[in-house]
Amino acid sequence: MADSSGEEFDERVINSAALLGTAVDDKALLEMTEKLVSVYLQSPNDAEVLAQTLLQVRGFFHKSGLSMDILRQFSVQVIRVVLRSRPAEYYDAMLNMAPSDDGPGGLGGPGDAEGHHAPTELILVPPPQAVTCQNFQDLVAEALCYRLRQITTFFQRRNPLVARGVRAPYLLSPAFEPRLCAVVRETIAPQMFQQKFLNGMAATRPWRQISSADLWRRPDLHADLEKILKAWNAVWKKLYRAEHARQYPLDQRLSPSEAHALTRDQQTLGELQHLLSGPEYALPKLSMGQIKIFQTLPTQFDRPVMEQVWKGLRQTYEQELDRRAYQEKARHGALRDAYLTALDVCGPALGEMLIALSFYSFPRLSLFWLEQFSHNLGSHRDERMHHVPQLIRFLEQEDTRRAAAREPDRNQAEMMASACAAEA
Repeated sequence: MADSSGEEFDERVINSAALLGTAVDDKALLEMTEKLVSVYLQSPNDAEVLAQTLLQVRGFFHKSGLSMDILRQFSVQVIRVVLRSRPAEYYDAMLNMAPSDDGPGGLGGPGDAEGHHAPTELILVPPPQAVTCQNFQDLVAEALCYRLRQITTFFQRRNPLVARGVRAPYLLSPAFEPRLCAVVRETIAPQMFQQKFLNGMAATRPWRQISSADLWRRPDLHADLEKILKAWNAVWKKLYRAEHARQYPLDQRLSPSEAHALTRDQQTLGELQHLLSGPEYALPKLSMGQIKIFQTLPTQFDRPVMEQVWKGLRQTYEQELDRRAYQEKARHGALRDAYLTALDVCGPALGEMLIALSFYSFPRLSLFWLEQFSHNLGSHRDERMHHVPQLIRFLEQEDTRRAAAREPDRNQAEMMASACAAEA
């Protein structure tokens, strides 16, 4: 899985710190810290060290008056010390441990020295918490952020044992979430309220009593939500037209006011690109296709469906590429078919993000496998770029190419048979 290079080692610390940074309170932070420690110290030989480490962690958290910042710094330092005490080869061997025969992976909770964690077990990020606001405009912004954070927290799950040395796509990075919400609060929501019908809704209900989650859950608020989404779509359609005009200049003459509005929207796009970008993840240029993805995120994401699809992908991966003792061996191509189905069920954009998430979650899913899988979507690059642009851009990143060159030799014929459709 990994070598002993500083880049791979640092990535484990960075991934763990990012996960710890998503905890919303000290209870969630303690739970996540215990989980990470128990994952990194799950060998039977680690039982005494694990028990002592967990005892010290709990003792530190139970001190009164400590801020979340101090607790997070402490948790990151604990993980750093644990990782420094074990070479990368230790975790390679851990991923290859055979699961027990008495259950799915012989999973144990924090402090359970008898069990160990399956190679595909992930640390999940807690879902967002609902809030109430003092005015309608703030509620709209927070409701949109609540919905978007339901998506980002789904994609931030991680297998802490898997180190890749490759920048993740934006939705998979905890660093992207606050930037996206800042853009919604400071740019998108104010533009939404330039539409009179949305301003007119401010006096129609006691909005201070309605939470950011209620707008998505309560049937009696469905008509209000439809109006909010109408305003959301209008802003992104306006930005889409601005990018279209940049790529395909208009033939007809615009009035001074129309030309000014178009220039302003194109400037807004440039500002959004800057605000949403970060060194921690890969964000493509805000092209027309990417704008469409952002526009449809609140309505295209169905978490129960995504969870069910993810469960199927994990089970099929284990059966074909990393079989558990309690599972039957799957036929070659079963995982390929599962991902093709995921693209159909979840849509191309979220389906491609699921494929990328798998790379950071399933230790034996290689870049070679992903490259071969992409050939199911087109016989040449342009065709593949049309169907799965995010996956192709991910595979063509410079750090991805470097990581691909470092991948260990495997049975290439077997991997190709798993990832590609058989020739007729």
